[in-house]
Amino acid sequence: MKMRILKKSETGAALVIVVIIGCIFTIIGFSVLGLAGSEKILAQKAVKGTRAFHLAEAGVARFVANGYDGKFVNISETTLGAGSYWVDVDTSVYPGYAIATGMAGNEQKRIKVEMSFLATPYEHAIYAGNSGAGALNWSLALRGQGVPLPIDWRSEVGGKDIINGNLFANGDVYLYEESSVNPAPLPNTYELAGDVGTTGQTHILDTATVSGTVSQVAAPDLPNLAGMNYAVNNTHNVSQVFTDAGVGSGYLPPANELYNVVVKNPGDRANECASTTGDDYFLEPAGGFIAGTPKNAATPLDMGDNRVYYVDGDVWVHSQSTYGFLVDGKVTIVATGDIHISDNIEYANSDSLLGLVALGQYDGSGQLINGGNIYFGDPRFGTTYTVSALMFAADSFLYNIDAVSRDTAEPETGFTINGNLNALNQVSIQRDWYNPDGGGLARPAYFDPTIGSGTWVDLETGILLSATEISSVRHYQMKVNYDDRIRSSDTQPPGLPRGEGIIFNGITNWEELPPS
Repeated sequence: MKMRILKKSETGAALVIVVIIGCIFTIIGFSVLGLAGSEKILAQKAVKGTRAFHLAEAGVARFVANGYDGKFVNISETTLGAGSYWVDVDTSVYPGYAIATGMAGNEQKRIKVEMSFLATPYEHAIYAGNSGAGALNWSLALRGQGVPLPIDWRSEVGGKDIINGNLFANGDVYLYEESSVNPAPLPNTYELAGDVGTTGQTHILDTATVSGTVSQVAAPDLPNLAGMNYAVNNTHNVSQVFTDAGVGSGYLPPANELYNVVVKNPGDRANECASTTGDDYFLEPAGGFIAGTPKNAATPLDMGDNRVYYVDGDVWVHSQSTYGFLVDGKVTIVATGDIHISDNIEYANSDSLLGLVALGQYDGSGQLINGGNIYFGDPRFGTTYTVSALMFAADSFLYNIDAVSRDTAEPETGFTINGNLNALNQVSIQRDWYNPDGGGLARPAYFDPTIGSGTWVDLETGILLSATEISSVRHYQMKVNYDDRIRSSDTQPPGLPRGEGIIFNGITNWEELPPS
């Protein structure tokens, strides 16, 4: 076979082609290596960014834990794993906020959260904001002596007023006889001394005592209750549940989880329902009633845990089958009308806590236009002895008002509240009654310290009492035991009104910020 021998020119061309191809593969190789390196760098950057973000979240978690311990301070740089975090806190503005920064290598992530606090009233055993008309001329009076004395199997009279926890009134406070304001009940985890704060004056007379400090303070800002948007922020929209089930009166179907919790517009309480302008919802199970005695709560009422019940109407604790309910659960009940309490409320166990919020109804500018009262006690169907609840009235707290006629009448006993008694307007707890000269029904009276050296006056007519009428005046005890479990994240019920207070309620408005 005859072989072809390349010419010199052909050999040079082939070499050029080989060199070019080699260069191309070399370039491709370097490109691939460069791309792989870039991908590695990007992957490492992403890993570090994720790690930095988790470190920032760790900073937020630590800040929240500190907040529930009442510590709102900066957190210095803290090493955690292959990185670190720190938290900057600003409480000089409302709402206060914290910025948590996480660092992993040269990657930085920042998270900003706003602080949420419960409304100021929840810091007190009694809070009277006096926000309505005539706010400049109002006072809260405590009085009484000794312990209540029994009259018969269900009634008692007398006894000194005892407030175990702090007290605030937008106006004056008068303490007469043996009344007292004391530290919160043991274990008193938050060391509440039994302080009295007023926008006016505190008058401590006779042998009355205040254990804590007495101070003149400015009235706190009112919380934005309309801004809570309970119609959306709830667990159970109770009115809607009944509407969806087609129930206008009576209980929900047995399969519904609220069947053993609430009944709507019951026919056996038509007079009570007729006394209000909207629908009425009565807290009570469909069965399992235990009558008990006038002084205790015996019927179980399972409300569930971590729930907010929103009720477009009035809420009642007022049964014809029992003297009271043993509430099991950690819940808040919000009513757009009023709340009426005629029966006893006690807790089934130490894990239960009940918030009652008489929200009322608001106009477009957020002003209360209707409802928002808590009616406590009922002279028509018997007096309430014990209520365990955190009670909050957007308007007033009104004692011993007839459920149907709205008239006041003499109570049969004093009462004890385990929780708090708060109203953005007035706490009207008239517990002094006298027999009028010439006979007739007993009438309410109050002691007016501005007339002479002080004298008793008919509450409704303003007429001064005679010596005989004054000698017939009797007092009914009020005792309030502040429940400081509201200050702990472990026991605090959800959905309580927020505001510019000091009781930490978690964080809101979480957002990621660009690196600094």
